[in-house]
Amino acid sequence: MAEDIKDKILVCKDCKRKFVFTVREQGFFGQKGWRDPVRCRVCRRMKKILSLALEESVPISDEIQFSEVCDECGRKFYTKYKRKSGEKVYCDDCWVGIKGV
Repeated sequence: MAEDIKDKILVCKDCKRKFVFTVREQGFFGQKGWRDPVRCRVCRRMKKILSLALEESVPISDEIQFSEVCDECGRKFYTKYKRKSGEKVYCDDCWVGIKGV
């Protein structure tokens, strides 16, 4: 039966990106009795950091990522840079397409 378990591709409910839920992670989540994650690792971490900061009234540092909306595709994403007035921001996928990297 264990051989039938494969990596799963899930879609994050926050940023809408696909992410891999590995066999190893599935085993860990199963041992804990947890359901499959609904957020990718980045969004889970962001949610945890923000909730801890709010609970403890801790100021958010420069290390914390900002939530933005891509000016190209309209998808929500996180970045460690704050948008400057009049500046366009792009998610990683659109940035690669625009810059041709």
